[in-house]
Amino acid sequence: MSQNSHGLEPVTIIINARPHTWEAKEITFEQVVDLAYPGQTPNDQDTYTVRYSRGHDGHGTGSLTASHSVHVKKGMIFDAYRTSRS
Repeated sequence: MSQNSHGLEPVTIIINARPHTWEAKEITFEQVVDLAYPGQTPNDQDTYTVRYSRGHDGHGTGSLTASHSVHVKKGMIFDAYRTSRS
């Protein structure tokens, strides 16, 4: 596996049952939402919830909130849910 310019090996993570290659140590809430809902601009009517599993020791499962990040691990799973107010 090749390394990127930061010396990190890309890993495969799963977001909403779809594999994605990730090349950074961490991923933010906003990045997960963007990968889960590509091309869809968030608006005031939408609320997002992000949960993850298979993370690093001590942080194997949890929730990710806006403006926060989590260390990424190969095979880590993210579930992003969008709720729209009508």
